[in-house]
Amino acid sequence: MIIENLDSILKCPVCNLSLKKHEKQYICLNNHSYDIANKGQINLLLANQKRTKDPGDSKEMMEARRDFLNKGYYHIFSEALNEVIISNINGDKINILDAGCGEGYFLSNIKEYIYSKENNYIQNKEVDFFGVDISKTAITYAAKRDKKINFIVGSNFNLPIMSNTIDIIIRNFAPSDESELKRVLKDNGKLVVVTPGIQHLYGLKEILYVKARKHEEKEISFQGFKLVQHKEVKYSIQVEGKEDVKNLISMTPYYWTFDNTMKEKADETSKLSTELDFNISVYEKY
Repeated sequence: MIIENLDSILKCPVCNLSLKKHEKQYICLNNHSYDIANKGQINLLLANQKRTKDPGDSKEMMEARRDFLNKGYYHIFSEALNEVIISNINGDKINILDAGCGEGYFLSNIKEYIYSKENNYIQNKEVDFFGVDISKTAITYAAKRDKKINFIVGSNFNLPIMSNTIDIIIRNFAPSDESELKRVLKDNGKLVVVTPGIQHLYGLKEILYVKARKHEEKEISFQGFKLVQHKEVKYSIQVEGKEDVKNLISMTPYYWTFDNTMKEKADETSKLSTELDFNISVYEKY
């Protein structure tokens, strides 16, 4: 649900005080104010937190990501992520943060799953959802997707969230700062990290690269956290049509390394079969 009272867990990026929600603005005690956009999103990214004029994924990449995900290719993974999240919900008032939420597909699915008829036991709990992304375009699309989620333009390396306020953080393929994640999590809060498995998108790599390599399996540890749960989600997808193939490529890191040869291969590919391989790891803050 969108925060309706004056108090919020959002943090002023200038003075680090808590922001209070007014009708069309968030304002801190030092009178720093931030406008609420028409769809409900808020920009808390300062100019000195940007490395470029328009950081994060571009409009083209966001549209590709939105269109590809809306086709349901990642639905099985999304459902598995939903189950992991709901199995880690404790207490009656829960704050869930997607750090690097993109255009909001996964967080919106989590919200819908939590409040679906199949999960009636959750109805007596109060759950607030927050999505942060450094891309202004991404947050604009996310706010259009789901007006009942608090979407914020901000940096994962300087989260505009008050300390010790979040119960569950989702870090889905997104870069972040370990100390920032720990700062905003409550004690015993959960950090849900999604990383690529060995086989992830190998079929796509075989088309793009002369010598395709599988992902290296790396053990990830976070200081002040203990691993409490792990789940691998692996399945194959058949991508049909040049547009869907192009959209898949545009939403992956390979998009940034394209040369002319790779571009030609991509343009010629009208369908492909590839493995999706995700590792979902849950860490508890101590």
